[in-house]
Amino acid sequence: MNPRQIFSVFLLMIVFFSRSIYCFAHSINDDEENDFTKNKNRKGFYAGAYFGSYFANKYTAKIYDGYGLDANGVKNNFVNSFIHRRIVFDYGGGNGQIDQIAQQLNINPGEWNFDETDMPADMKYNPAFMVGMQVLYSITQKDALLINSNIARLTLNGNFTITIIAPPIGPQQPNYKNIRTFSVTGGEQRIMFQAGYRRILGDNDMLNFFVECGPTLNMAKFIRNMITINNLPIDLSVYYNQPYYTTYHARYLKGVGLGAFVSLGTNICINPKWSIQLLYALSRECINIGENPKHTLQNAIGIRALYNL
Repeated sequence: MNPRQIFSVFLLMIVFFSRSIYCFAHSINDDEENDFTKNKNRKGFYAGAYFGSYFANKYTAKIYDGYGLDANGVKNNFVNSFIHRRIVFDYGGGNGQIDQIAQQLNINPGEWNFDETDMPADMKYNPAFMVGMQVLYSITQKDALLINSNIARLTLNGNFTITIIAPPIGPQQPNYKNIRTFSVTGGEQRIMFQAGYRRILGDNDMLNFFVECGPTLNMAKFIRNMITINNLPIDLSVYYNQPYYTTYHARYLKGVGLGAFVSLGTNICINPKWSIQLLYALSRECINIGENPKHTLQNAIGIRALYNL
């Protein structure tokens, strides 16, 4: 889902919630409305919880594409790639071992081929569930300072292929190739900290738009990288645990990055103590893992509940 699609979904959600709140506002009686107006927009500290979806930029997904990085953080060539070494040498009959790949493909040993054209080509992050907490200090009825803390566990998916070179049974079309497709997956954890400023837009007692902005800091960590050939799971990250990668994890598989964020949303005052916020957040930040990290755009949509302390 690209940023335009995410923002379109967000706008539809705002319309839905705004309509619901409009109906709710006209259903309360006069006494409740007067009590709400009397206590609206109270200053002071607020605390709340956030639940939403996180859409990671695919730039860092390339470290899960099966090539792997060497001890200097440089992407391996195909011959030295993790996926080639695991398939061909560790599980494919190399060094006189049993050809477990052939067993999974239900063919004779050696009747398959894996070359550079079979490598994963387009690894992508899946939308992730994100949770978090917010502490906010309202310095006026409309202005506030905030600190957000969010965490997300990301998963990735892609495909690679293996070509069966055993003679086909029966007649086949010209240039026929028996190509099998299998999955490559990854896992990653991100923790995000945001500090900034919030401004409420409008003077409605119950429903207003708001904007937030400020710097952000993230902590990203590589978790796993796997391939699966039918019923055979193969861990690609096993090489990262070898002795010559002593400092590897600290330098390339986890890191801290900086950036900035902006959030747009709607603030719904349920009563003098509770507010609900529906928001879309866009950040430009450096996810500092892998080779040549750079600043990229990340997206999130979610809902936040705030309690006036």
